[in-house]
Amino acid sequence: MYSPLANRLDLLVQRYREAILTKRIKPGQELVVQEEAKALNVPTHFVLTAFRQLANMGLFDLKPGGRAEVKPNNIQSLQALEFVLTRRRG
Repeated sequence: MYSPLANRLDLLVQRYREAILTKRIKPGQELVVQEEAKALNVPTHFVLTAFRQLANMGLFDLKPGGRAEVKPNNIQSLQALEFVLTRRRG
């Protein structure tokens, strides 16, 4: 079953993954849920859910107050990121 909301969330997560991979978002950079939601014109719970998914992938470290810090890109997290991106495109 197609879910437009799930599709939007997947696209948001993909956008952040690609930004990390291409270094548009740098390791150590802090992102704030409310600021990102406002900039992207999406609900804050969407951004928070995306940040949680990225944390589960080992790419973000969630902080109190609706903040997330981009973890240093280690080999394992980048390999996992490339695998997920390749699998989705395939």
